[in-house]
Amino acid sequence: MIKMRRKTVLLSLIGIVIVLLILYLVNFDKVVDEIRKLSPDYFLLLLGIQLTSILLASIKWRLILRHSRVLMRNILPAVFVGYFVNGITPVGLAGGEPVRAYIISKTDNLPLPTAASSVIVDLFLEIIPMFLLSGLAIYLIFVKGIPLILAIFLGFIALVLLLLFIIAITLVINKEFSMKLIRILFNFISNIPLLNVYIQKHLHEIDEISERFNNAIRLHVMDNYIFFFGTLLSLSIWGLRFLRMYLIFIALGIPIEFSTVLIVETTVSVLSFMPLFPGALGIWEGASVTLYTLLGNISEASSAAATIINRFFLYLLPLILGIFAAIYLGLSIQRLINSDKPEIQGNGNVI
Repeated sequence: MIKMRRKTVLLSLIGIVIVLLILYLVNFDKVVDEIRKLSPDYFLLLLGIQLTSILLASIKWRLILRHSRVLMRNILPAVFVGYFVNGITPVGLAGGEPVRAYIISKTDNLPLPTAASSVIVDLFLEIIPMFLLSGLAIYLIFVKGIPLILAIFLGFIALVLLLLFIIAITLVINKEFSMKLIRILFNFISNIPLLNVYIQKHLHEIDEISERFNNAIRLHVMDNYIFFFGTLLSLSIWGLRFLRMYLIFIALGIPIEFSTVLIVETTVSVLSFMPLFPGALGIWEGASVTLYTLLGNISEASSAAATIINRFFLYLLPLILGIFAAIYLGLSIQRLINSDKPEIQGNGNVI
């Protein structure tokens, strides 16, 4: 566990160094000058868009759990804590999913297999929009005459997403496959400080947990209401992400085509799922600056400024809100990162 923490810290430092190196190479002073062009009105507008995105993500999770008795006031902080863990773990922006499942299982007395299946279905509902957006981005690449290497990359990612979709469907209809996946998930989750002791404690119950998990997955995925409106909410969240980035360029007085924003944000979002650096630090910034400069005919300083502003709303703000949410829930930040198992206070809060 100590080795894992050291690795996370090291990767975080490397990511920060990469970001600082990018700012140095594109001229830090010019980047700061560009950022200063952001007016308070646009800042508040961008803040509103980000908070709306987070609210929609929480509503989507509540929709998935519509067959369970869960409170929105518990879902929101659990989502924020999930963002915090995503930002500090090199697990492809998905490290917070098991943690928020565990939190909601404790705050609302929800069976853990049900909570765990809900976050997997939540991720599943992201696959379809990403698959559609990858296809749209590939089409726009051909139309705009952009180098085909980007289309090939997105095509490969689209195939990976299709594979994940097939896996999700197989998970619903094949219990043996579900059992194998549960074992893989147990091994993965055992590396997360907050959950490793819980996994060891319940390892002998894997058959029963697998059965309950499979039933919960079926309940969520086979619900047409969840599938339709969940996908619609996912598409809305993606749309707000594109709109936010587009408005950042507008706020800085930089002309850019919306199609360019769609291509770059789709590509960078896909790249960010690679489990390399916590919060995709360095990867996101480097890819964004490079692609916006090449595809949008924008100066490196302007691309870097827009990217830094975007990362404030997309990464730093949720990270900060996650810390406050952890405090609200009674979670010790140190225990969240380092401890073997959280405890539950008498009032039901997780610590």
